[in-house]
Amino acid sequence: MPRHNLHLSLLLVLALFPCTARASSSAAPNVLLIVTDEHNFRTLGCYRESMPREQAEMWGLGATVPTPHLDSLARDGVMCTRAYATSPVCSPCRAAMITGRYPHAVGVPTNNHVLDRSVPTLADRLNSAGYRTAFIGKWHLGGDGKPEWAPKVDGGFQFKDFMFNRGHWKKFVIKDGMPAVGARKKGRPTYDVDNADSETFSTDWLTDRAIDYITDEEATKPFFTVISYPDPHGPNTVRTPYDHRFDNLPFMPPRTYQSGKPSPKWLGGIKKHPVFRGQDMSRYFGMVQCLDDNIGRLLEQMKKAGRLDNTLIIMTSDHGDLCYEHDRQNKGNPYEGSARVPMILRQPKRIVADQVYTQPMGTVDLTPTVLGLLNLPADPNDQGRDLSAALADASKSSRNSEQPAVTFLRNSGTSAAWVAAVDARYKLIISVNDTPWLFDALEDPDELQNFHDRPETKAVAKRLGQALHEYGVANKDPHLSHPKIAASLAGVLGRQSEAN
Repeated sequence: MPRHNLHLSLLLVLALFPCTARASSSAAPNVLLIVTDEHNFRTLGCYRESMPREQAEMWGLGATVPTPHLDSLARDGVMCTRAYATSPVCSPCRAAMITGRYPHAVGVPTNNHVLDRSVPTLADRLNSAGYRTAFIGKWHLGGDGKPEWAPKVDGGFQFKDFMFNRGHWKKFVIKDGMPAVGARKKGRPTYDVDNADSETFSTDWLTDRAIDYITDEEATKPFFTVISYPDPHGPNTVRTPYDHRFDNLPFMPPRTYQSGKPSPKWLGGIKKHPVFRGQDMSRYFGMVQCLDDNIGRLLEQMKKAGRLDNTLIIMTSDHGDLCYEHDRQNKGNPYEGSARVPMILRQPKRIVADQVYTQPMGTVDLTPTVLGLLNLPADPNDQGRDLSAALADASKSSRNSEQPAVTFLRNSGTSAAWVAAVDARYKLIISVNDTPWLFDALEDPDELQNFHDRPETKAVAKRLGQALHEYGVANKDPHLSHPKIAASLAGVLGRQSEAN
C-alpha cells in the first residue's frame, strides 16, 4: 500500500473511533509490544550478562551476537529472567499473551486454531479506553489462512492492513496497492529470501510500516501497536550482509548435545538427531542482529517524534528455540531453551530503570500487567496475574516476597502430554509417560539431572505439585484431569489419585 493510502486508512480509523475522555489526556501512555518468534533468550546481551559465561555462551565461548538496542531497553527498564511461554508453541502462547487467559480457555490449545472472540483481547480493552490500535506482522490466531492479510479474525485491532495470519516469509512488497509476499515459485508464495534488501526483507519492511503508524503526526490518540516479527524462526535464512556476518565465530555444539544422559520420556523420541552446523547458528545470529538493528531504528524514530518516553515498551517472544540443546531444534517442551523467553519492559514514568525481576512470569500475565501499568481496570475473569506493581520496582518487590511465586506451563495440543510449575529456582514437570521430573536451575542449569525423589527436594516438589493442582482446579485445565497426570501428581502430593 502506498504511504498516501496508508495515511487515508489511518484517518478513516480515527474518524470511526472517536477519542474518549480517558485517552484524550496528553499524559496517556502509548504501548508498543514487540514480539519475535522462536527467539532463544541467550542471544540477548542483557541476558548473557546475567549468567555465568558457560551458560551465556552456549554455542561456544566467544560465539555471541551483539544486541545493543534490546540491551538498552533492559538498561532503561526491567528484565525478567524467569519469563516463560505459557504454552511453548506459536498460537497457544500468542492467545494467552493477548487475552490474559490460558490457551484452552480461549479456543487455541494448539497451532492454527481460531481465537474465541467472545473473550476480550488487549486490543478490545484499549479500544474501549480510547486508544488507536494496530497489529503489524504475524498474528497466527485466525486459523489456517496463510498468509491471509488483514485476517477475518483480527482480535479487535482497528488497523490491520499489514497483519498476516501466519507464515515465516522473508520478503514483502506492495503489489497493486496491497501487501504481498515478494518471493514466489510457480505463482505461490515461498519462504525464499529472493535477494530481499533493506526495503523488502520482512524485518525491515515490517519496521517501516510500524514507524509510519507510530509517528503519524496527525494522530491525536495514544497508540497501542504490536509489531510481530516472523524471525528468528526457521528457516534460518537472512538477507545480506547478515547472512555471513557471524560465519567466523568459534561455534561449538551445546554441552547438552549428545551428552549421553538419559532424556525424559516427555521429550519424545526422534528418528535422527540433528547434525550440529555452525553455519546454521551463524544465520540464526544474523536474524537476531537484523532484528536488533531494526528495533534500534524504530526506537530512534520514536525518539525523534517525541514519543519514546511516553510509551510503555514490551519486548518478548512466543517461545524459544533449543538450537541443538538436548539434541533438539525448535520448541514444544518445557526445557529452558524452548519455553523460556525474553521479557523486557520499559516505561520511564512508571518502571524503575536497570532492574532485574527474578520471580517467574508467564506470557499469560502480559495483558493484565499492561492494564495495570496503564492504570486501567482489571478484568476479574483474567487468569494471568497483574505484575505491574512488582515490575515497577523489582528490587523492592523481591524483598517483600513472602510466598514463592509460581507460573504454569502446558503442552500444546488437544491431548495432555505434560504440565509444569515453575518458581524462581525449580521446575516440576508432570507427564503422561514418565515419572515426575524436577529441575534445579541453581545446581543444574543445563537441566540434565532429575532432582525429584531426593530427600532435600521433597518439600519443593510437594509445594509445586500443590500449586499445579490448584491451578488445574481454578482454571479448569483438562490436562490436569488426564488419569496418568492426575495419578502422578497425586503421588507427588502423597495421596490417592481422584482419577483412580
